[in-house]
Amino acid sequence: MKKLILLTAVMLVSTVCMSQSVEIEGVSGFRFSGVSPILDDKGESVSGYYTHYIIDKGAKGMRTLEFSIVNKDVSKVSQAQIELHKFATLNNTVFNGKNFLISYDDRKNKQIVFTTIDLDGNVVATNNISADKRRSAYSVVYPAAKGEGFYVVRPALVKNRVRGHYLEKINNDLEVVWSIEDLTEKGYIGIANLINNDDRVVVWREHGKGINKLKPQIVCYDAATGETIFTRDGYDGESTILHNQIRIDDENNILVGGAYVDGEKYKSVNNTGVYLLKLTADGEEEFYTKIVTKEEIQPVLKAVSKGFAIGSKDKIWLEDVIIDGDQIVLISEMFRKNFNPKPQAFQGPRDLITGKWIGDMAYRNEQGKAPKVTFEIMDFILFKFNADGELDEIKPIQKDGYNKLTVYNPYYGLYGMSLAAVVERLGWFDYNFTSTNSAGEKFMVCSNNAEARKPQVLTYELNGSFAKSEINLRQEAKVNLDEGRVSYFKVMRNEGTNIAVAYFQRKLKKVTINIESVE
Repeated sequence: MKKLILLTAVMLVSTVCMSQSVEIEGVSGFRFSGVSPILDDKGESVSGYYTHYIIDKGAKGMRTLEFSIVNKDVSKVSQAQIELHKFATLNNTVFNGKNFLISYDDRKNKQIVFTTIDLDGNVVATNNISADKRRSAYSVVYPAAKGEGFYVVRPALVKNRVRGHYLEKINNDLEVVWSIEDLTEKGYIGIANLINNDDRVVVWREHGKGINKLKPQIVCYDAATGETIFTRDGYDGESTILHNQIRIDDENNILVGGAYVDGEKYKSVNNTGVYLLKLTADGEEEFYTKIVTKEEIQPVLKAVSKGFAIGSKDKIWLEDVIIDGDQIVLISEMFRKNFNPKPQAFQGPRDLITGKWIGDMAYRNEQGKAPKVTFEIMDFILFKFNADGELDEIKPIQKDGYNKLTVYNPYYGLYGMSLAAVVERLGWFDYNFTSTNSAGEKFMVCSNNAEARKPQVLTYELNGSFAKSEINLRQEAKVNLDEGRVSYFKVMRNEGTNIAVAYFQRKLKKVTINIESVE
């Protein structure tokens, strides 16, 4: 990494404190990452927001990445610039409560580059990790709880082939606290997700010989030493659970939920149903509930509406696990991956206008074509359980319209559940988060991205009639929707009953973040 320069937010950033609105100008769509909240380790308290994007070519062979940090009141913006090689791949940027970790893979120079910066954009540490081969110059990073460093997953080679990974805990100065080498002589071992608290690190581990023969495991490690506490197989003798959501509660119990499939397989073309699993801190099963789509979910949907059902290609993506008093609520959305036969000469310009696409639109295969699929985000389904894991209610919530994305390389070939994980990471699902109103009642905060010209923020109660309300976006008048369509729209936590609403207008090269109220 060549340099990191702290800039003063002046000409390119206009801020009006009293109006609780900020604009970031000059934001190109190239590698625009979306806007993300800076959250505490429980994902509930917000200290600000951040985004990053390419602004110019920089020195020869380099590209300049601008990194913008906005405070919670959207009254101040700190900006920094990072130069990276034009062929480098920016992985992700994570925040641990104290520092950001920015990681990118420089395969041309066979290295992984890490940099930590604080909330003011000051460099804390930088480290370049050499890789044996170009194909092993990549990594995935996760924040450690309470600002105590980060976790890194990077490839490990056996006879010049990637046959496993290193799982490492590093501190804020990028020094290794502990390291685990997880290898196999044949096949594949990988980590699909990692969560942690002060005491535990829980990973979703996948191993096998290809997608159809992968076997999932839930592995729990000691956060201080890296020692294995327990391992739980994903195959229960009848069916296999698929990766989706994992939570650790205050007693180190582990809640896991998502879709499952019949048999000892991991191919997620169709889902058999939805599961909720609770393990104790020692890995003992407290409850394991499976809900069968055909017998339990589908009849509920048919009773609501003839057109409201799960087809053979439809899947359920679990987005959140909410503990509401004595209830556990699983919040999910249905989705469908469809073949897209439209010529790129038609689809490409349309996607550039709407901004509804992910991946590399410029990629062409050997036949000179741009392979693509359509990802359709459909209705909500809520599953309510009691404290013992028994199903109390299935609540479908219909939407007025569906959000559709065009998916390009390298994502178009992913199986449905793997693709849904990418779509969620990039912020395209309609569900955003759950909050509590002044009366102490929980409610969902969602966005409606079906119509780019007029994005909406909706709330749904989690109890009673599940009442739906549309938020009056008073600050939206500051966003010129007539001159520039909204290519990206996201709703984020703020404080109390306030929310932050981010708009990206590709044509105007502008990001606007407004503070609104849900009451």
